[in-house]
Amino acid sequence: MTRPELITQRLKLRIYSAQDAEEMYSHITPTLTRFMAWEPPASFEEFLSNKPSWEERFLQGTDYHFVARDLQSGRYIGVVGVHRATTATPEFGVWMSEDVHGQGFGKEAVGAVFEWAKKALQADYFIYPVAEENRASRKIAEALGGQLVSSEQKPKYMSVAYHISA
Repeated sequence: MTRPELITQRLKLRIYSAQDAEEMYSHITPTLTRFMAWEPPASFEEFLSNKPSWEERFLQGTDYHFVARDLQSGRYIGVVGVHRATTATPEFGVWMSEDVHGQGFGKEAVGAVFEWAKKALQADYFIYPVAEENRASRKIAEALGGQLVSSEQKPKYMSVAYHISA
């Protein structure tokens, strides 16, 4: 299967590989994950135990995890996921390293993956779930034309979901 590579003004996004793991892990903090469904892993080994499935899911075409890096320096920026990619309603997930928050990298990265997904997947629409309090991430969904369709109490926070037209 061809590994998509996306280039934006400031970023290169490519499918996750094992060489990304250590750097990704080093950017996971309790404050970063406050708006995530998951908690920070207790160790690097715990973090790694989940990652082999990312490769398998990519090969099956069910999930795509794009690692975003600075186009010039190669510095790790974050991850954009497309989950349930074989369904009519794939779902986006995103987390950007805290040191780049507020610089527009999330919008740039999700926008690039969204443009790729519209062409590559057979979607009726995309789902973008986000913590209600996460205004920055909600702005990304809204910038892509997302319409707020639901809210649901999750264990850690109130979640809202946007539908984004394919």
